[in-house]
Amino acid sequence: MNLTKTKKNSLATQGRSRKGGILAGLLACSLLAAPSAHAVKFRLPLSSDTTTHYYYDNDSTSGIKDWNCGSATYNGHRGTDFSGGPRGRAIFAGAVGTLDYKIDGFGDGYIGNTDGGGAGNYVRLAHASGYKSYYFHMNKGSVTTKAIGSSIACGEQIGGVGTSGNSSGLHLHFEVRLNGTADDPYSGPCGGPVSWWVNQGSGSPSTTCENAGVTVTVDNNTSGFSASANWITATSATDKYGADYRYRTTTATSDQATWTGNLSTGGNYSVQAWWSQGANRSASAPYIVYHSGGSTTVNQNQQANGGKWNALGTFNMAGGNNDVKLSCWTTTGFVVIGDAVRWVPQ
Repeated sequence: MNLTKTKKNSLATQGRSRKGGILAGLLACSLLAAPSAHAVKFRLPLSSDTTTHYYYDNDSTSGIKDWNCGSATYNGHRGTDFSGGPRGRAIFAGAVGTLDYKIDGFGDGYIGNTDGGGAGNYVRLAHASGYKSYYFHMNKGSVTTKAIGSSIACGEQIGGVGTSGNSSGLHLHFEVRLNGTADDPYSGPCGGPVSWWVNQGSGSPSTTCENAGVTVTVDNNTSGFSASANWITATSATDKYGADYRYRTTTATSDQATWTGNLSTGGNYSVQAWWSQGANRSASAPYIVYHSGGSTTVNQNQQANGGKWNALGTFNMAGGNNDVKLSCWTTTGFVVIGDAVRWVPQ
C-alpha cells in the first residue's frame, strides 16, 4: 500500500510523525544529535525487514535528508517507518524494558486522524537511562495484554502491524527518544555518530538482541524434559546424544514428550533436534515447536540423519520458557525417539 510522502509537517518544530501531528507532550519537539554512547541498543522490531523505509529526517529546514544523505524520508519525520503488512504482522520489543504505556481500540485511520494523538494504537517501552521506544499504528486488538509496569523481554511480541491513527497504509513507525526527545537511530554521514541498532547493516537492522541469548540445550535426562512412563529409557544406540534417550511406540493417542528451554532473551532461534536413527524409527516423527506466532508441526524422518543436530526451523521466541513437543501420534508400527533439543540464537 502506498504511504503518503507528500504531507508537509506544519508543526515540524513540535516533532510530528509522518502521518501528521502527534499531540504536544506525546512527541518530542526537536532534533537531537546522537550521544557518544548509548545505554541500550535495539534489534529490528519485526521478524524480517521490509523493502520500503522512511527514515528520520535530519534536515532542520524545509528540505529532507535521511541518515545516509538520501531522500528516503519526508519533511519533519522523527522516526523510522517499516512499510507494508500483512495486517497483524508481529511487532517485537526492540530491547528489554518495562511496559510504560499502551493504548488500543482504534480502527483503521487516515491522514489527519487524531486517534491516540495520531499514533493510533501504540506501545511505549521504558529502557535504562531515560531511553524510551515507541511502536505506532498497531492493528486494533493486537496490543499486548500485559499490565503497565510489566517487564518486557527483547524480542517479545507486543503488538501487530496496522494502520490506525494518522496513517495512510499498513506499516510500523518505530521511534526512540532520550529524555523525551527523538533522535535518529542510524549512524551515517548525515545521521548521528553512533547507531542505536545492534547492527544497522546498510539500513536494514538485524533481529539480534543486545546481549543476545546463548544456546540452550535440553537433553532427555536433564531439567526441562518431561514425559510419561510410556517413554522408555534406552542406551543401546551408538549415535545417541549424551548417556541415553527415550522411545515411544507410535499410536493414535495424545502422549507427548516435552523439552522446555528457558531463553535469556527473545529473538530468532534455530530450533534443532537430535535422535538416533534406525529402521524401526518413524519416518514422520511430529515435532511441535511453540514460538511467538503460535506453534508449528515439523515432521522428521528418524530413519536417517541420526547422531547429529537437525534443524526444525528458525522461529521468533519470547524470552523465558519455550516448548518443543514430540508426539507419538503418527503412522503405527514404529517408534519415535525423544533425545535432545536445542535453541540456537540467530
